[in-house]
Amino acid sequence: MLKNLTSQEKKRLLLVAVFIFLAAFFIRLVYLNQIQKMPTMSFPVMDERYHIKLADQINADTTRFSEPFFRAPIYPYFLAGLFKLTARSFYWSRFIQIILGALLPLLIYLFGLAVFNRKIAFWSAALAVFYPTFLYYEASLLIEALMSLLTFLLIWQLYRTQQKPFTINFVFSGVLLGLTALARPNILLLGPALFIWVWLVLKNQLGWKKALFNYAIIGAATIVVILPVTIRNYVVARDPVFIAWQGGFNFYLGNNRQASGWSATVPGIDFSWEGGYRDAIVIAENSLGRSLKRSEVSDFWYNKTFEEISSDPARFIALIFKKLRLFFNGFEIPNNQNLYLTREFAAVMKPLMFLNPFYFPFGLLAPLALCGLILSLKNWRRYLLIYLVFGAYLISLLLFFICARFRQPLIPLMILMAVFAVSQLIEFIRKKHFKNVVLFVFIVLLLIWESNHDLLKLDPQKLRAEDYFMLGAAELEYGRQNEAELHFQKALDIDSTHGASYNNLGLIYSRRNDYIRALTKFQKAVLYEPMTLEHYFNYATTLINLKDFQGAISILERARQINPLNYYVHFKLGLTHYQLGNLDKAASSLAESLRLNPDNDQARQVYREILQLQQKILRNPEKKP
Repeated sequence: MLKNLTSQEKKRLLLVAVFIFLAAFFIRLVYLNQIQKMPTMSFPVMDERYHIKLADQINADTTRFSEPFFRAPIYPYFLAGLFKLTARSFYWSRFIQIILGALLPLLIYLFGLAVFNRKIAFWSAALAVFYPTFLYYEASLLIEALMSLLTFLLIWQLYRTQQKPFTINFVFSGVLLGLTALARPNILLLGPALFIWVWLVLKNQLGWKKALFNYAIIGAATIVVILPVTIRNYVVARDPVFIAWQGGFNFYLGNNRQASGWSATVPGIDFSWEGGYRDAIVIAENSLGRSLKRSEVSDFWYNKTFEEISSDPARFIALIFKKLRLFFNGFEIPNNQNLYLTREFAAVMKPLMFLNPFYFPFGLLAPLALCGLILSLKNWRRYLLIYLVFGAYLISLLLFFICARFRQPLIPLMILMAVFAVSQLIEFIRKKHFKNVVLFVFIVLLLIWESNHDLLKLDPQKLRAEDYFMLGAAELEYGRQNEAELHFQKALDIDSTHGASYNNLGLIYSRRNDYIRALTKFQKAVLYEPMTLEHYFNYATTLINLKDFQGAISILERARQINPLNYYVHFKLGLTHYQLGNLDKAASSLAESLRLNPDNDQARQVYREILQLQQKILRNPEKKP
């Protein structure tokens, strides 16, 4: 299309492109500055904190990594680079990310010009400028800050390759596929899907032999990009992990017998980030009775999941269907924190994202995008690559679990298809094809009804309480006790059964040496959330501070019954028995803790002290303490 434009038209398009970029950057900058009031922006928690920790380790000259990557590495290394550039400023790191994010609407505009038309290109870009989840994730310290941009660059490069099937373009396609896989490996499912493109499009352009050769070039370039990561994993751990080893565990989280289709937790496994990571390893090693390489841990969880699927395939099929509905559901499913909470801190978000009277914007975008995909089928060859990227990525999500952040890379394509659908409706009206108009409206209304169901059945009160708890946790993590206390109390005012808020209030009172008051909070935390080990640990610690060692042991024994594979409960029991003078029980508990976590240096030191003390007692039993 661009080839046929006059120089004046090209200048006009260039001005539009510059305007789109500046508008996108401005709205993102407004959001970034408004959201600074939100505690989790200054004091990141959960996955953001994990990425910060990794970035700091990468930048530390003394850090020596000893295991394969748990998660794909490109974002932690990117963040490490931002930290070096900005003197570890969260604000300026986010600032650079929103500059990159502002490129996405511009790319959507240029892509729309090449594949659709000017109107679709402009309105799609305009929607992308204001799309709220772009604003949210581009200002977050999460992989999504890069993933949507990388994925869209990949599909644009594939279209360029189709238009100009030169070898170098196939190489660039493979490079982008490899880079995107280093952000999220599930994009590699696109590799096999591209064979359909080779068969239906490239074969006609190039012939079978050359088409297959260039397909192989894409694969080779992809592997070349990923290979340094594979080599690094093998060098540091003698473990042939291709990119990262979390796949098996995530597969289990998404498909076990109790899986919800969206939650990244499962009963019996610690729901905290560090606890879940440790349990994934310990449970696998305990089940197989030996120490495992990380690739073997992943294989264990894959095998365990396949066993559960094969025992009840009907449940698995129903779960896949539920995940499909969840993907197209308008509610922004939280994974780190509730996206809707940002409306309280950033005024710009209030008109862009809301829950009533329906889930806006995704509750409208998804139905229109589906209609656009259907209507585009009459020119399926033109849009084949969109179908393949969309389909392959969607299938990869259905194999694991669904949440708002995981569907981000497909939103640019959905915006384009939604605008295409509206343009088709306008065309039906202009041509007075009223049967098509009625059918279109009927299908859209039906899909809107489907996309705005409350599939998660989340209690709004509990969700609201969780919001305040998250804010309080961010404040507490960085020592702002008074501010944290207010947030936890607000959470309890909304939901008096919120155990985690009781627990964290107990921590605040413990730090103030108000142990009696702390004890009452931990008692309620255990009462309302009896499966959370952290509550028991804090409860026991408070009893120890009150010199009630026997009571602490009783609480820790309850915790051990809940999760006998948790190394810390054995460690805490060992220390408490040691303080009481129960050397044999202390040694037994510490030995078990070390079996479950050989890296616990403190447990090893205390264990040695106990063994030495036991030896002295054997030599001189009269001096037994």
